[in-house]
Amino acid sequence: MVSLFMVSLAPAGLVISAAATVGLGAAVLAPMAAAQPSYPTDDRGFIGSQIRCDAPQSAVAFGRTDQSIVAICVDQAGHYQYRGARLADENAVLTVVAEPTVPGEFFAQKDGVTYTVTAKNLVIKTPEWTRTEPVVQFGAQPLLAVEVPTPPA
Repeated sequence: MVSLFMVSLAPAGLVISAAATVGLGAAVLAPMAAAQPSYPTDDRGFIGSQIRCDAPQSAVAFGRTDQSIVAICVDQAGHYQYRGARLADENAVLTVVAEPTVPGEFFAQKDGVTYTVTAKNLVIKTPEWTRTEPVVQFGAQPLLAVEVPTPPA
């Protein structure tokens, strides 16, 4: 069974929902009258968007700011990929190698520009400027434990 955790942040509240293959549950922690609408998602990212992991990849993290949309994809071999675009032009997708840096943080780089993705912010940095975009919608797969084989005695 695959679980997917989704967090939607807005000035008026916080919504956390967990979706599973057999059901869907949601917990509302505060009134959402002024909340921004969430984009539909699943275990591959944003449904109906270019910011979606190609099968058999899955999204380990995906987020949306007021200006951008991103997904961090992973394949079965453990290779990570950053997919991102400006909301104004979702067809101009940047797809580059990504890597986890610390738990819950991913880093990508292209042509001197770095992209750091967390549940709180998307940080885009060049040698001349840094732009920090607060995340308004975020989803992540729970971290999976990896079993390390023990050497024979």
